Amino acid sequence: MSIPAAGEEPRFREAARLLDRGAGDGAYSAAVLLVGEGDEVAWERSAGYARAASLFDIASVTKPLTAALFFVLSQEGHLHPDSPAASVLPFTSPDPRVGEIRFSHLLSHTSGLPAYLPLYEAVRETEKAEGRILFGTSEGHDLILGEVLALPLAYAPGAAWEYSDLGYMLLGRAIEISGFRSLERLLREKVAAPLGMRDTGYLPASALSECETGQVVPTGWSEVRGREKVGEVDDENAAAMGGVAGHAGVFSTARDLFLFAREVARARRGEGRLLSRSSAAALTTRVAQPPGCPRSLGFDTPTAGEGGVCSSPKGDSPGNTPRSQAGGLAPSNAVGHLGYTGCSLWIDLDREITVVLLTNRVVHGPDNRKLSELRPGIHDAVWKAVAG
Repeated sequence: MSIPAAGEEPRFREAARLLDRGAGDGAYSAAVLLVGEGDEVAWERSAGYARAASLFDIASVTKPLTAALFFVLSQEGHLHPDSPAASVLPFTSPDPRVGEIRFSHLLSHTSGLPAYLPLYEAVRETEKAEGRILFGTSEGHDLILGEVLALPLAYAPGAAWEYSDLGYMLLGRAIEISGFRSLERLLREKVAAPLGMRDTGYLPASALSECETGQVVPTGWSEVRGREKVGEVDDENAAAMGGVAGHAGVFSTARDLFLFAREVARARRGEGRLLSRSSAAALTTRVAQPPGCPRSLGFDTPTAGEGGVCSSPKGDSPGNTPRSQAGGLAPSNAVGHLGYTGCSLWIDLDREITVVLLTNRVVHGPDNRKLSELRPGIHDAVWKAVAG
């Protein structure tokens, strides 16, 4: 069942058709598509069993929020993109090049850290060895971060780019150390609350009443945890860390993500409520080094197979596929991000057009690739609708 926005515009008919088709074809069982123009929601539609207010695990779309939080702390004088990460983080890696890692490298996926490692397995192995529960605890969190801090680098910082969950895990920890509070609390107090993002945050199951849990969209069965994932993070590394991490763990709605995108656009013209103009520029401008890197200090850009290294098995980056997930008609100045669960956010910076697509593609299994075939067409239908 699909619920169109009141007075649905004919120009979005093709996008609506494709969104409905995805639910029927098994690309996902729930989805919400929202299009914003300037400060207003131009169109919104749900498909499958989702509703406009449905709460999705946005997976790696957490990363732009982490980056924004970093810049808020930077504006307060706690952190700086050009500062050495080792000035805050206690690296134990034998690789001397870790001293060259700047926070800007972590933000832009150019630190030299690997893309992804199943670090939750180390937590499970330690549990067996010690005979006690560590998965989902503060000790599990610290064990995983300790593993990352001890890793050798794949290449010198700034020499290449490789989409890395691990880099954002370290960013999350650096934010906690510098902000003197948990990442969960800092995100709520310094980003979500000021922007009116009422439904955005970590660990929704702990905040919702029993009658509200139906708002949360499930993401399927976890072999690692032996249960269905409803209101708990899909990502196993984040789950082992207690559900709160810099790379994943945030749940949100389409409306809330629109509010975030609107802040980014406003801040670029010096009218942000949260971000300064320089922070917004850094968040949305491609880094100069290494050449061809499609990343800014927080976002991706709509590239397809562009230069650099992008080997993440999780497939969060448009660069992993021959065709950009933002669509072939995506504006060249757009920025955005994908999430492993099937969520995405794109912003046309010049026209201040926002496209939020939230789905739960992983409910049909992690190998379900139907969304990657459908999503570019959905986005192109939107870009056509808003053209001119």
